Amino acid sequence: MKKQTSAASEAGLKGKNIIDFTSKTIYVGIDVHKKDYQVAKLCDGLCLGNVRMNASAETLIKHLQTHYPGADFKCVYESCAWGFNLQRKLTKAGMDCMVVHAADVATNDKERKRKTDKVDALKLAQSLASGYLKAIHVPDEISQKQRSLMRYRSQLASDLTRTKNRLKGALKFNDIAIPEQYDNGHWSKNFLEWIEQQGLNDPHLCDTLVLMVGHVRLLRQQLLETERALRRLARNHYDERIKLAMTVPGIGSTTAMLFVLEIGDINRFKNFDALNDFIGFCPDTADSGETYRSRGMTTRRHKKLRSGFVEASWRAIRIDPALLQTYQELTKRMKGVHAIIRIARKLLRRLRTVLITGVPYQLGVTQ
Repeated sequence: MKKQTSAASEAGLKGKNIIDFTSKTIYVGIDVHKKDYQVAKLCDGLCLGNVRMNASAETLIKHLQTHYPGADFKCVYESCAWGFNLQRKLTKAGMDCMVVHAADVATNDKERKRKTDKVDALKLAQSLASGYLKAIHVPDEISQKQRSLMRYRSQLASDLTRTKNRLKGALKFNDIAIPEQYDNGHWSKNFLEWIEQQGLNDPHLCDTLVLMVGHVRLLRQQLLETERALRRLARNHYDERIKLAMTVPGIGSTTAMLFVLEIGDINRFKNFDALNDFIGFCPDTADSGETYRSRGMTTRRHKKLRSGFVEASWRAIRIDPALLQTYQELTKRMKGVHAIIRIARKLLRRLRTVLITGVPYQLGVTQ
């Protein structure tokens, strides 16, 4: 693969380094791809090079240490499908590395219209040198792997819902009416057997319905085994925190496990507002002069956690009289769907307090 270099860059490629980089800080912007990295290096405002290399952390580390011995490296790349492995390897090699949200990297109209990997890498290095970038949280490797089990559980639940909808759609399309006792959200064993029987009664539709029912059963079995694995994980590593979280009304075992795994250490958020921004119970706004516009809840959120807390809030107002009273007062001046968001935010605040203090939730407390 041919490397791209600038005229004054890569000093000392074939001999001794001309510049002494001892105690100098080099800002490294990395545009990460599956097969290669585009790497821009900046020192004292000068671009030392913008090269393409194989997608290997070891290759990148060797390149930097060979060409710029003695320098302090500060690296950055955007969060992507390849996770945090590069960040961990660079950090282990003694290089400071942050991962940033792609939407947080400033850009201008020219960069958007003439977007290339070289432009993106250099933009990252320049933004890092200017101090404008803010890193996202990088979980430790064990927490990341444990979190993947909960995310797989969410994927299975979504797959199961889609498969059920396809099956009901097939019945409707082929004019097979579902009996009243089965026409609800609960898919019982008898209902699945009834669907199979409809297939057996029609040789042209038999294979389709039998296979679709088999897929539903397979997903349900996988979901059951995943939930058992999650319970084992909870007992072995997070039992105390999950039991504490479940004292909050509306918070069940699944929501508690999701929160604990996704948040990690609750103390990494300096205050409630920081946690609330992460979950997404805050508005997007557009202020200009004397004009104020609210665009509703922010689109930057943790999708699963936010929806989980909204669902938990609907359950909580049926359990906690104080939350029910607050909800009823709110509905006097706004719609119920808007009021429940404020209940969810209140629930999030109380869950944070419970986990920080270690004191179980008290029903009926109004503060």
